[in-house]
Amino acid sequence: MSVIGGLWSWNENDRASEFLSKILGALSVYGPDDIAQHVEGPFAMGRCLLRLLPEDRFDHQPLSASAVTALVADVRLDNRQDLAEELRIPGAAELADSDVLLAAWQRWGRECLSHLSGGFSFAVWNARDRELFLARDQMGERPLYYFSSPQWFAFASVPKGLRALPFVGAEVDEDYIAHYMTLARMPIEKTIFRRVVRLPAGCALLARPGKVEVWRYWKIENLSPLPPAADEDYIELLRERFDRAVRARLRTVGGIGAELSGGLDSSAVAATAAGILAKEGREMTAYTAVPRADFQAQDLPGHFEDEGPIAAETAALYPNMRHRLIDPGGTTFLDVLDPSEFFYDHPTFAPTHEVWANAIMTRAQSDGMTVMLNGGCGNSTASYYGTPVLSTLLRDGRWGTLAREAWHLKKNHEASLKSLVRFTFLPLLPYGFRALTDPHIRNFSLDYCMLRPEIVRSLGLEERARRDTNEAFSVVRGLLHDLLYEGDWSEAGIAAEGAWRMAFWDPTIDRGVVEFCLTVPPEQFIRGGRLRSLIRRAMVGRLPDATLARTKRGRQSADWYLSMSGLRREMMAEVALLESSPLASRTLDLPRMRGLIEKWPSERFHLDSVSAQYHVALTRGFSVGRFLRRYDPALNAAAGPPVTMSA
Repeated sequence: MSVIGGLWSWNENDRASEFLSKILGALSVYGPDDIAQHVEGPFAMGRCLLRLLPEDRFDHQPLSASAVTALVADVRLDNRQDLAEELRIPGAAELADSDVLLAAWQRWGRECLSHLSGGFSFAVWNARDRELFLARDQMGERPLYYFSSPQWFAFASVPKGLRALPFVGAEVDEDYIAHYMTLARMPIEKTIFRRVVRLPAGCALLARPGKVEVWRYWKIENLSPLPPAADEDYIELLRERFDRAVRARLRTVGGIGAELSGGLDSSAVAATAAGILAKEGREMTAYTAVPRADFQAQDLPGHFEDEGPIAAETAALYPNMRHRLIDPGGTTFLDVLDPSEFFYDHPTFAPTHEVWANAIMTRAQSDGMTVMLNGGCGNSTASYYGTPVLSTLLRDGRWGTLAREAWHLKKNHEASLKSLVRFTFLPLLPYGFRALTDPHIRNFSLDYCMLRPEIVRSLGLEERARRDTNEAFSVVRGLLHDLLYEGDWSEAGIAAEGAWRMAFWDPTIDRGVVEFCLTVPPEQFIRGGRLRSLIRRAMVGRLPDATLARTKRGRQSADWYLSMSGLRREMMAEVALLESSPLASRTLDLPRMRGLIEKWPSERFHLDSVSAQYHVALTRGFSVGRFLRRYDPALNAAAGPPVTMSA
């Protein structure tokens, strides 16, 4: 795997080589095994390699061939064997994935994108036609950013590669910050740095002197529905796609690890991986974060707080699955802010989540893992809960199917009569009426946001956030649409490679799995009167019956308040530092942060009203504040943080 970068002087500046060295130097933390470049007058590009795939030992980028002056790629081809056979590539076993990609480009040109499956971002330079082509995989597993001006075009896998250029810099986009903190939508192309632009997932770019064209080559609306079939046929197809997705992510030079919570997504991934590896006589290790020893769990309706015993039920089914319980110990959310921000190149969205996630990754690295599997996108794909299907059935006039599925949901205690009415009728009503009747919209609050109130008012962000955070939940496949068109999952993967030299791969965002979930009849998500029905039926025999039947959900970082309660002095000192930053002071509600710390509660930390303010708003406020202070031009404090993760 590689990170890539390059630049092109449109006015024939002769400093391309010098500036490429700055890009690659900034990116080298993500690819320390080898650095190589191609320089050609005003154009230069290169890659930094991290050997994670077995075939990475054959990587010799940048590559060249007829009509291709140079190609650099960050690529994991999940269908490399099929491509090698179709392209009749001799000796493919001793070729890197980038070599197979080059062969695909030579055969199909830009049309090769429809033939590729996996995670990739790549650049092709054609000196003869004076054009540069960039592309990113359909699901956005691998990142890519760019900068364009009348004089320069530059690209890099991570913003810090572009920020290393003096004409790009690190000016923070305050409008982005405001939308980010309120969860109001913003154009996916925007980033936290004003001059850095994201190439969205499933998109390609063509740069010519003074002109940049971007287009979407993969579109949800171009997918055709699956033909009618029996329920079991759909389940078999999901199993096939899921198995293929997991198997493709077992290709590595070291050990295989998996995050294993008590939920369906990570359990399905870990169990499937264990089953595949057992047939090959291989082992894997599953890691479960557990609360501190002094944590006292509460019997909360609909939730469980210690995932260790529940995860152990799954691990016990697989003799080749070692199970590790991970307690982050004395690490606090303040400890992870700097290193996490450095590798993400972005404020940490959920600092307390990073505490246990970092502890797992650090232990896995010491255990020799080079792949960590997870199921982070499962809620939007294979384990989609499916309640918006009811309103879709009503809208489409499929009232018999609606009545049958609603009756089964009620019978199985998956939904009450009141919730069935809400799920069925409210999504079809005008938003103004829904805002008066839907409790999720009517009771919406920005308690989770630490933005200054006057900014919220001036930009009208409360109403926009109210609408945006509720809309996807009322539209069938709305979460999946937002994940693909409004979100970006690649930051976690690239950060893991930089911090732990480990791949962080999620089979639930695999192209085959996603396209199945977009084209299967939507009622399959609630078939048999069960929410998340698809994954429950597909994992019969792979997961414990108790896991498949469980409706309670885990509360990650349930012990957050134990460590935070002992940090009041440190948090007050942090607020004082933020008050010294003009950028942080005009962005964050620092008086509210002080007030929350001064009025620290002594109980009822599990309540949503308390958690929203202390667990979410306060910690995220410190994360964004630390970032703003670092890049505040008034403080000139843009020195890089330490580049090691603490656990």
